[in-house]
Amino acid sequence: MIAEPDSSTTSEPAPTARGGTSFLEDSPLSADELYHLTLYKWRYSLEAFGFERKEVRSLMFMKWLYASHRVQG
Repeated sequence: MIAEPDSSTTSEPAPTARGGTSFLEDSPLSADELYHLTLYKWRYSLEAFGFERKEVRSLMFMKWLYASHRVQG
């Protein structure tokens, strides 16, 4: 599944059925590790949907440009 364009991994933790918070708050991974894992997931998802490596590279670069506020959407 590819994340929606307006989604973010930095949102508030969602409450769970146990009454606690989500996995992200108790994660043994650092924020940097979660970011890299998310990028890997996006790349894998794009390739799984049939995009070629060159297209994936371009899309990931555009995502980086947008996320770094170098371009306005």
